[in-house]
Amino acid sequence: MPRPDNPSFHLRLTPALRKQIKLAAVQNERSINAEIQARLERSFAVDDADRVQALKLLMEAISLLDKGRA
Repeated sequence: MPRPDNPSFHLRLTPALRKQIKLAAVQNERSINAEIQARLERSFAVDDADRVQALKLLMEAISLLDKGRA
């Protein structure tokens, strides 16, 4: 039974995707649930890193444009 602070989440997967996840879980020596969780967490971390990099590049571009106006 799931704890209130860690609710369960039911997900439908294609047999092919389930097989891929199961193989990855075995290779990484973790449960299917832990494999899915690790992959989801990693995908959000990459998104956050991309946002930080995009913001940095945008700020640099704004700075260059401001210097060109002076």
